[in-house]
Amino acid sequence: MKLDAKTISRLIGETDQPPGWRDLVVALNISGSAERRSLRSLLKGMVRNGELHQDQRGAYHLAGVGGVRRGVIESSGMSLTFQGLPLERQKRLWLRPGDEVSARIVGESVHVLEVLARSSRPLIGVVRGHGRYPYVESLSPDYRGRVSLENPEEATVDGETVAVVVADEDRRGLVGRIVEHLGGEGGVAQAVVTMIEAHGIPTAWVEGVDAQLDRLPKQVRAGRFPARKNLADTPLVTIDGVTARDFDDAVFAEPVSTGWRLIVAIADVAHYVKRGSSLDASARERGNSVYLPDRVVPMLPEVLSNGLCSLNPKVARLAMVCDMKVSRSGEVTGFDFYEAVIRSWQRLTYERVQEFLDDGVLDVEPAVCHSLAELNQVYQALRDAREVRGALDFDTHEATLELEDNRVKAIHPVHRLTAHKLIEEAMIAANVCAAEFIESRLGEHKGMYRVHEPPAEEKLDLLTQALAMAGVRLRHGQLTPAGLKAAMDQLTGRENRWLYEMLVLRSLMQAVYTPNNKGHFGLALERYMHFTSPIRRYADLVVHRIIKAILAGNQTPYGTEELLEIGTHISATERRAEAVGWAVDAWLKCEYVSDRIGETFEGVVMGVTDFGLFVELQGFYVQGLLHVSELGSDYFQYQPQSLSLVGERSGRRFTLGDELPVILVDAVPEQGRLDLRLVQAQGSATGREERKGGRPGRKARSRAGGRRR
Repeated sequence: MKLDAKTISRLIGETDQPPGWRDLVVALNISGSAERRSLRSLLKGMVRNGELHQDQRGAYHLAGVGGVRRGVIESSGMSLTFQGLPLERQKRLWLRPGDEVSARIVGESVHVLEVLARSSRPLIGVVRGHGRYPYVESLSPDYRGRVSLENPEEATVDGETVAVVVADEDRRGLVGRIVEHLGGEGGVAQAVVTMIEAHGIPTAWVEGVDAQLDRLPKQVRAGRFPARKNLADTPLVTIDGVTARDFDDAVFAEPVSTGWRLIVAIADVAHYVKRGSSLDASARERGNSVYLPDRVVPMLPEVLSNGLCSLNPKVARLAMVCDMKVSRSGEVTGFDFYEAVIRSWQRLTYERVQEFLDDGVLDVEPAVCHSLAELNQVYQALRDAREVRGALDFDTHEATLELEDNRVKAIHPVHRLTAHKLIEEAMIAANVCAAEFIESRLGEHKGMYRVHEPPAEEKLDLLTQALAMAGVRLRHGQLTPAGLKAAMDQLTGRENRWLYEMLVLRSLMQAVYTPNNKGHFGLALERYMHFTSPIRRYADLVVHRIIKAILAGNQTPYGTEELLEIGTHISATERRAEAVGWAVDAWLKCEYVSDRIGETFEGVVMGVTDFGLFVELQGFYVQGLLHVSELGSDYFQYQPQSLSLVGERSGRRFTLGDELPVILVDAVPEQGRLDLRLVQAQGSATGREERKGGRPGRKARSRAGGRRR
């Protein structure tokens, strides 16, 4: 092959991956030292003349061919993109969102040539002492790895969390300098502050918010709103958790000839948070409130969320009302939306309402007791209708953290009471009415739907296999909400039913906000919107504004394109809030058990992979990794059909739902990671530790916890 610039250009242009020096030597069949020198000289000349570009890794690109462009790296879920296109796997190049790069567009993917400027957003991580060269282990979701320090003496406390501005990279990863020390005392405060910063949760209000808050009224005077319905004499009540401070919704029910009248009154946030205002900009940026063990990062300032918009008892409040007629078969046969002034008669908790449902006695006004009794009847009817349409409904497998002096004192299981379900069904009914109301008046693509699409086929295949191992057959035609529910009903009475319910939940798609309705699979509904929580969800505020515009006879304030943009953003902020909650819970649960290293726990296998078992420590609601090397001296093979690890010689099988005694070997709370070791029968070997007397040889670990609903 002729060695000239034309040949080099043709060869580089025909390759899928930009070639390096060795690739060109092989492709040109060069063997002698003279030919190598000629090739080097030719390549240097072509780079000097601008015919070629050589990136940071030494690969060669044709200048101008394939679209060499400058731009900024962005994040799309768990992957990185450049100008909307996915990045090829980058060797020896560490990238994160916000980095400015030069890149070559190759078909439908992007090959980054070099980093022109690093993102100015700090990485959040934990200091790891490492002799003379401490480093920071990143906790930020957009970069997992170590950050070396330009000035190692800045890292003074092992285990402290810090903010690092990235300046460069070396062969091990990114290099930066510490710009802020976030804390190192451990416990709830460090976990919460660290994860808020790591995930970029906004904590400062947009400029102008304070001035707007100063102009708000201090109280609601019912007489100033003669056009609104006055429901002050209707015994509406709020029913929430014991620790709740913001009350979105109040409920009331009474019997009518065909069934019941059900009122769901929702805080009229849209009256105070005007579209385009500073308050609106802040609420839209945050997307939702973030609830953490020791605090809330609210979507709205507390003056509104806990004050003027909160349906506090015994005071007048502005509300948007969904006034429904519910038949005895649980069908909503009619509804009205209107603006009202209300006065909550009582601030009730789920526990107090449950006591009333169980015993029929509650120390409140008789009218409130009558309403609660009818609400229970409405719930039973709505529940029956839910059963008929086949909606999924699983009891939660979650825990709450009891805190004391900045530490977790205890972990308690969450019990879902009938009182919880009563409120859930009332809110679902109002949300469906909101979707039907907007769609009937404006048509499709004019509201903010809550869409939950059917599961992907590959996830359903895995679920089908797992259920088959439990003796439950799920045929292809049963892959509907009703079919899945019927499959779960076959597990009624089993102690580990919750495990399979979690598998079903994990197989489902994530719900999103969008103006394009595709139904709600989990609830088995054709249309669904979020209307009932505008204090803590921006989606609900959007729906309120659209309903208010319809009631006023005005045009909808939102076009389809803006709804798409808002939906994409608030779907992402919801995922962000969930990720922060998971990360904080995992940190604190791991920290809670970290002083029990060496102790034995009862565990249940929650997941099986080719590298080991994910095991939940029973009673602690936290998972760790039992690495395959710790299962014994046998060689274990992964069998995906049965979701099992099977010993090649012994035939011993580890599978989903197995109960195993495990020893806690190590805990890294900041990463939410636990290492486990199997307790073997007396006289048997288990992994390298018992064979060689050391710590486990492989340090693969697991994130604690798991996906929530």
